Amino acid sequence: MSVCLFYNLVSEPMANVMGQIPLPRLTKATMYDNWSIKMKALLGSRDAWEVVEEDFKEPTNTTGYTAAQTKVLKEIRSKDKATLYMLFRVVDESGFEKISNATTSKEA
Repeated sequence: MSVCLFYNLVSEPMANVMGQIPLPRLTKATMYDNWSIKMKALLGSRDAWEVVEEDFKEPTNTTGYTAAQTKVLKEIRSKDKATLYMLFRVVDESGFEKISNATTSKEA
């Protein structure tokens, strides 16, 4: 792997990576266990697997949050939404129908 390509994978946001790396598709013909391993590795490489495991909960009140806490909240929210969008993209139509009402990546 070239240094330039490695740098791009490490430094670019997840949204840009989705356009550069082929996403593993989950279809009726795909073995779920294999797909799951690939997705966990991909999300782990983007520091997004934690969001799936821990389940992002939108706070009901952010009054009193410091600037640092607000920044962290925005970053986690962004990772969760990017991961949710990625999950929407990697499933076929029947899979999408099953997860389309999910509001978090964990729920999907």
